[in-house]
Amino acid sequence: MINNFDLIATVDIDVVTPLSDDASFDSILIIGPLPATGTPALCAEYKNLDAVEEAGWVATGDNADPVGIAANIAFAQKNRPNSIWIAPLQTTTVNDQPVKEPVLSAVQRAMAYAGWYVVCPVGIADTTVGNKAKTVAAQYADVAAYIETQEKMFCYTELDVLAAANANPTVNDVLYRTMGVYGRETSDQTDANVPAANKCMNVALAAEWLTYASGSETAAFKQLAKVQPSTLASDEVEHLVDANLNYVVAVGNRTVSMNGITLAGEWADVIRFRDWLKHEMQNLVVATLLDNPKIPFTDGGIALIQNQMLAALKAGQKRGGIAGEEFDENGESIPAYTTTVPMSSALSAAQKASRKLTNCKFKARLAGAIHFAELKGSLTYAL
Repeated sequence: MINNFDLIATVDIDVVTPLSDDASFDSILIIGPLPATGTPALCAEYKNLDAVEEAGWVATGDNADPVGIAANIAFAQKNRPNSIWIAPLQTTTVNDQPVKEPVLSAVQRAMAYAGWYVVCPVGIADTTVGNKAKTVAAQYADVAAYIETQEKMFCYTELDVLAAANANPTVNDVLYRTMGVYGRETSDQTDANVPAANKCMNVALAAEWLTYASGSETAAFKQLAKVQPSTLASDEVEHLVDANLNYVVAVGNRTVSMNGITLAGEWADVIRFRDWLKHEMQNLVVATLLDNPKIPFTDGGIALIQNQMLAALKAGQKRGGIAGEEFDENGESIPAYTTTVPMSSALSAAQKASRKLTNCKFKARLAGAIHFAELKGSLTYAL
């Protein structure tokens, strides 16, 4: 039957599906030994502690293993993560002897999964790669060097830096994506007396920190559960600060993380926010290019790209990573961010023929965070 409406007007409606994106900036990846029983996946997401235990790891009691303890700590934090990822170290046989794969191998395997952001190793032991021994420190150094080339972060528990006078960190390098968290209760505490939970101090800090939206937080002053704070002398605190390491102390009745810094001396939250902002802006621009039949190489088309830059910056400002508009002492506005794009008329025919829009730039002021406040005053009988 003929639809007479079609003789006058037709309507076609296209359903635009949002660009799917599974990148995450709010979940940890635990790497550690296999459970005594069970065959867990090479890398998988776990929504709760029950799922971890069902995979074979023991989380509590005398038979608890490092991964189970770490998962228990992660899900016990004040702000419980929605999920964690685990990539267990696989075991092979060399000359009739079991040999665990190095941590780096497990990290590289896990890179195929986009749902995690911070690597947290636990229960790591020396192993062999080829015919060469790989100490824990060497394995951590390998992971740190690799993570520096990725848009991920690495957080490990530091047990060595204060074990001897003027000792260096386990990962002794200038690295922007690696965080070390001191785990001993006191500098003279023996390895045997370090609580099992404190050996997972990295998990406690990262799991709690990542529950906050990127840009809204700092890795310092996070209240941690199930770990014991360190009691440190002032010179020991100074040594940790000089080494760009994080530590956990008691502040009143709370167990609180301090510093929130990477081995390069950069704030960890700045690295995380930069990764998020890059991904957000890239995602918006790609979606715009895919959702339109064509973006013309005109001022209007260029403006569409600029609008996505602005949308990402606005979202970063809403999260708290980018500062708001402020004013100087003369009342002049200090913008939160600026963008610049080329005018179509300023581009050569060759540039337009290449179909590559370049020289799109932005500047944004970080909101930063206050980690210390110095207050001074006086008491008088009259003001």
